Amino acid sequence: MTNRSTYFKMTFISVSTGLFAGILVFGLFDIDFSDKEALKNLFLKSLVIAVGTGLILGILNMFLKIGNFQKKGNS
Repeated sequence: MTNRSTYFKMTFISVSTGLFAGILVFGLFDIDFSDKEALKNLFLKSLVIAVGTGLILGILNMFLKIGNFQKKGNS
């Protein structure tokens, strides 16, 4: 049996990592690399959006318990 923290961790880590990488890579196509302020803003924006969205979806999944976790079998 999995507890609530497992649902939260799995959702938070996967959503946050995917969003952070996606927003960062997508944003790198639009900015000028010589502008350090734009790079810093892009990094912080992608980090805040990824963590915020992962937190919200993780908390929702903690209560709704939506997941496809493999059961441990006795071998």
